[in-house]
Amino acid sequence: MTASELIEQIQAQYGGELTEANASSEVEVWVGVPAVDVQKMAQYIVDSWAPVHLSTITGNDRGAHIDIIYHFVADGVSLNLRAAVDKAVDAIDTITPIVPAAIMYEREITDMFGVTISGHPDPRRLVLPEDWPEGDYPLRRDDSGAEEGEEKNG
Repeated sequence: MTASELIEQIQAQYGGELTEANASSEVEVWVGVPAVDVQKMAQYIVDSWAPVHLSTITGNDRGAHIDIIYHFVADGVSLNLRAAVDKAVDAIDTITPIVPAAIMYEREITDMFGVTISGHPDPRRLVLPEDWPEGDYPLRRDDSGAEEGEEKNG
């Protein structure tokens, strides 16, 4: 399946709101959903293209929100699912009941960005030590450990 075919299929069959749907190459697709719909889209991906591989979950601090990006490989195409988490809300539902491989990646997102993963089966720290200061998140731009206008660690 090509990237454009995958997008066409998602647009025709996914029953929820899409905030974006585009192909950055013949083998890479970007799809966005509201953060409240991340479980619904993850279930759609698993149901439509099993077996699906979740290669990682990454985050990107965009100022007022943090993009949580789920990187799947589905039917030979890199399918990147993006959900923007508003910093005022600062939480997103876990996808581990649907994609068990997400368990460690979601813990890392919590440690590094401070996004709460609601319903996560094991919310312990993963990357940071247990005595790491609460509210200090290394990959957040608004991190309290950085001076105004200064980037954390550099």
